[in-house]
Amino acid sequence: MDQSIWIDKLKEKGLKATQQRLAILEVLVEENFPLSAQNIFSKLRRNNPNLRLSTVYRTLNSFVEKKIVRKLDLIDKESFFELLSGEHHHHLICMKCGEIIPIDCPLKDYEEELIDNTDYTIIDHRLKIYGICPRCR
Repeated sequence: MDQSIWIDKLKEKGLKATQQRLAILEVLVEENFPLSAQNIFSKLRRNNPNLRLSTVYRTLNSFVEKKIVRKLDLIDKESFFELLSGEHHHHLICMKCGEIIPIDCPLKDYEEELIDNTDYTIIDHRLKIYGICPRCR
């Protein structure tokens, strides 16, 4: 991860580029799929034993507020977080192991048809597909 890009992004959003913020961003960049705060905390805790889960939550919530990260409610009541990359996508979720796979959006043509038929201005749509992954089958 090129930290200078993220340092500039944080400054642009009015946030200080602390080691903890950069570390959380690094995990999100490296994994490149939605993670829970607990997942992120577990990955960072190994090298930073003084890190608190509450710090991870606070940081993620500030990232959501500043539109750096998107908060997703995918499984039960646990929230997941992913970087806002500008690429619109959806998620395929395993109901047994909780694996989450980003998938391309299949709704572009349908969205355009809705606009034509209803004269709505479509702001957003979300699609979550649940199933059982090959490993859990």
